[in-house]
Amino acid sequence: MNSNTEISDNRPKRKRGGLFVIAAFIIVLVILSKREPVDTINCDARTIASEPDVIMLGAWWCTYCYQAKRYFQQNDIHYCEYDMENTVEGRRLYQESGGGAVPIMFIGEYQLSGFSEQQIEAALALLKK
Repeated sequence: MNSNTEISDNRPKRKRGGLFVIAAFIIVLVILSKREPVDTINCDARTIASEPDVIMLGAWWCTYCYQAKRYFQQNDIHYCEYDMENTVEGRRLYQESGGGAVPIMFIGEYQLSGFSEQQIEAALALLKK
């Protein structure tokens, strides 16, 4: 062989992206399994009739939704949740609210996106005026 000839390797190169995704998925599952359980209060006719302070659109996989529910329970905030993926009313409200990131919370006339204790407390304070 001539020394000027380059030898090309036509073998497919292994992609590490797939391995990274699998590892990340496993890490997320481990983290989720270690969370303390919180109750999910579904928005049904009886709960809505009791006029909850917060109506939340969430999803089972949403970390911020979990944090919000834990915050509501620790602070005795009356709330209920629509699953925006698995309930008709949740999907409808999600689309009507413009979609985006979850959780989406309705507190009186206010709509909050994401989880912020300060925003929740401010909206609840305005609700009680």
